[in-house]
Amino acid sequence: MVAITVLLAPSVRTYLQQRSDIAAAKAEIAEAEATQAELEVQLGRWEDPAYIKQQARDRIFLVMPGEKRYLVKGDNGVEEAEQLAAEEESDDLQWVDSLWDSVKKSATAQ
Repeated sequence: MVAITVLLAPSVRTYLQQRSDIAAAKAEIAEAEATQAELEVQLGRWEDPAYIKQQARDRIFLVMPGEKRYLVKGDNGVEEAEQLAAEEESDDLQWVDSLWDSVKKSATAQ
């Protein structure tokens, strides 16, 4: 009985490992198929001219001939833009101030 157990243990272990690998591969395939189905739905949307027009309007702000596009920012949008601009501003730009001062002095010198 011990000899049979010793001889079969590696084979059983290999069998169980392969079963778990197969289950993982099946799960990965199912996930890939779900992603593929979602991408095919998105691709199908791009065949509709109305969807293409809407995406052009939303993404790159295109308008049809004769239309006018207005871009309105609310209070939050302005605050966020000002905050981002303040974060991007570098303290390293002191030379710009001194350059502008020298330009103003040269312009007012007689």
